[in-house]
Formats: sequence, structure tokens, C-alpha cells
Amino acid sequence: MKIGHDPQSEIEIRNHTCLKASRWALGLFVLTLFLGRSDALFAAPPESEDLTTDYDASDASSDFDLSELDNPYHFGGFVRQSIEGIKPYYPYDKGITDITSFTRLRLTGQYSSGPWEAEVSGNGDFIFTNHPESPAFPILYESEIRNRALSLETQKNKGDYLIRGDVHRMYIGYRGQSLHATIGRQAISWGEGRLLNPMDLITPVGPLIQDIEDVPGADALNFSYFFNSYDSLQLVLVPYTSGDNRDVSKLRSENTTAVVRYKATFGNLDAVVLGGQQFRSYIWGAELNLTMWDAGFRFAYLGRQENEAFHKDWLAEKDTHQFVLGASYAFWGKLRTNLEFFYNDRPYGDDSYIPELQQTESDVAIGEEPPGDDLAFFRTSGRILTRNHSLLQGSVGYDITELLTADLFAIWDTEGGSLLYGPQFSYNAANEVILVAGARLYNQSKHPEEGEFYGAPPQAFLYLRWHF
Repeated sequence: MKIGHDPQSEIEIRNHTCLKASRWALGLFVLTLFLGRSDALFAAPPESEDLTTDYDASDASSDFDLSELDNPYHFGGFVRQSIEGIKPYYPYDKGITDITSFTRLRLTGQYSSGPWEAEVSGNGDFIFTNHPESPAFPILYESEIRNRALSLETQKNKGDYLIRGDVHRMYIGYRGQSLHATIGRQAISWGEGRLLNPMDLITPVGPLIQDIEDVPGADALNFSYFFNSYDSLQLVLVPYTSGDNRDVSKLRSENTTAVVRYKATFGNLDAVVLGGQQFRSYIWGAELNLTMWDAGFRFAYLGRQENEAFHKDWLAEKDTHQFVLGASYAFWGKLRTNLEFFYNDRPYGDDSYIPELQQTESDVAIGEEPPGDDLAFFRTSGRILTRNHSLLQGSVGYDITELLTADLFAIWDTEGGSLLYGPQFSYNAANEVILVAGARLYNQSKHPEEGEFYGAPPQAFLYLRWHF
């Protein structure tokens, strides 16, 4: 994940799109809500239950099909309609509010029988914009996740709207008593929380993601051996190509992420150590999670040494050390709080090389530049790159009612004085239907060019997701 940016970097051009289709989006929005509530609206009222009546299996069979429990195949998915808006950053965009209507259909098929399991899911996206000339549109919606081993994506740009399709998950897994193995496109999330987490190396969940359902998968081989219920040894291999060459025969060991992770539990303490190779760099780290006094305490450390055979910039000459120290507690059992301190001893600061590489990688991802030797991809991917040394991050969550939840996260740049914060409200509109409204907002200091979030535009979003 990339946090610090120049005005031309990726996070600063998170502009969005779609006035032309706002009526269409609203209609689909209402229709989806109606479908989500239709079961409740048209279902017959339940009959009163007589607890003294003897149980009759023949009666129960009419209400519940026990054969479903033996069916190894399950199918489902969701429809999500979102409307997203951004206050433009670029001077020549003043007066134009970028609005996007984003419709996603996901279909999922799962198989589970004994120790074997498999899943295939795919996305179909239909995106409208009121401002197709905005520099934000290709960055946000046409960028591809580059150099994955499998080519399972397609898109067609029709000017003011975009059609996309991709395979979200596709894996086969074996879950024995001691050995778990999964091969294919999958999510592998490590560490705690959704804020800046240096230990979440494979498919990280960052603070800018709106819907956790959108976390992309990695084409990985994932093996875990469990010594007991608490202690395990895990090996993850993620082969990457270079130059967007999807020829499997062109895979090279120096481009492969290979991490070994050991987890052990000692009473109330969970301890993790890991090491290996990631995006042409060598990594090592440790994490401790302690539960005490109904609170959680966390420490995580990650060290990185760039492979100097590929990386020649001055920042790569010395090792990078990052750590997080934090605590979490639920006040009165309802108010969930988390406070963490993040430190990076090798920020890029005023050095222009890293922002230049970030911009190059952004241009390659949208097809404006050829990948070349892909130095920018391997130097900026899989890392938390910050302009300044330290960040203070925290989150608060509260269940207002059984159906309505409010959350707020914030990341404060203690050196540059800039602030990123995101309020979010989630409402369970009906069975399997959720309505979410939120924003990603920024405050700048008196000297914004020194801030971590310099040039980042405010963003608001609203979406309804209906699972079927």
C-alpha cells in the first residue's frame, strides 16, 4: 500500500465519476432494496408454535430439506450498487464534480466434501461516469492488478462507461487434520486490523478500501501444518511474472514471493515470526498479540532488505524497519476502540525517486507506458511507503442499534500535520442486504506539501449490497 505521494501520485488522483446515469443508478438502487425485502413482504406469517405437540418428522420435512446438508455444491453471490463522488484536485477540473455509478455482480460457486473444498467466483462490473476525461477515471477503474501468474481479467472502455470482468477467487483446497493446502487465486490476510499493518504482506486490507469484499486475491500456493490447535507452520508461494508476460514458462524465482510463517500460543499470548522474499526484497518480522484485562495489546515489526541486484536507488542501500505498537479495548462492551503508533525508519521524504516510480507504475497499470524491466513494480509493490517517519492511527466502532453500526478511523501524520479520516455507517436493511455510507476525508497542515496526504481529494460513497 502506498501512503505518501506527490501531487501526481496515485492516491492524489482518487477522483470519481457518473452524473449521466444517476437516475438509472437510483432506479437500480431502489429495485435492489425492494428485492432484498421481498421475502419479508410477501412471505406468509408464521404459524404459532405449540410446544406441547409431539414432534413429527414428516411435518418437519415439509419445512426443511435435510438433503441440503448433504449437498456439496453451493451457489450464490451478490449485487452491489454504489454511487461515489470526489471533489476534484486538479485545477483544470474545477467546477466539475466527478461522480461514478458502479454496479458489480458477483457469482460464486463452492464445493465442500470431506477434506476437499473449492471455490470459483467472478465479478462483472458496469461503470458509468459523468467525466470520462478525468485523469482519475483510468487510475481508479482501468488499472489492472499487474503481473499475477494467471490472466483472468478483461475490460472494454466505451467512453463514458466501462465494462469489466475478472475472476475474483479460484482455488482448490485440502483441509486434513494437520495439513491444510490451498492452490489458486485466494485471499491470505495476516495480522490484526484494517489500518497500516506491515505484517499483512500477501493480500493486504488497507484503510482506503470501501468494501472488504473487494480485497483482490493472489495466485498462490498456501500450505499450513498444524502441530496442535494453536501452533502452526505456514509456507506461502506467490509467483509473479514481469512485463505483464503471462507465459508460465517465463516465471522466475527472483520474482516469486516466498514467505515462511510460524505461529505459536503461550497462554494469552500469540506469537508470530516470519521471513522470506517479497518483490525482490528480503523480509523478516515478528508479531505479538496479548490479551489481558479484557484488552488486546499488539506489537508488530517488519524488516526489509532490498535486493541490490535489482534496486539501485539510495533508499535501497540500507535496511528498512517498520513497527506498530497498539492496544484495543471495548468500553462497556459496546464501544470498540483501537489506537496504534506506526513508525517507519526509512521514509522517502523529499527524495523524488520513489514518487517517480509510483507514478511510473500507475501509468503502466493503465496502459499509458510499457512495463519495460518492471523496476517500478517490484520496487513499490507490497510495501508501506511513507513520506514521514511516524503515524498515529486509531479506530472507533459502536452499534447504535442492532441494525445500525457507526465506525470511524483516522491516521494522523504527526510530522507533517496532515490527517486522513473516514466515517462510515452500516445498516442491515433486510436479510442479506446491507446499506453503507461513508467518506475518506483529509485535513492539511499550514505547510501541506510536507504532509503525508498532500494533494489527496476528499471522497464520499454510498452502496447497497444484496447477497443471494
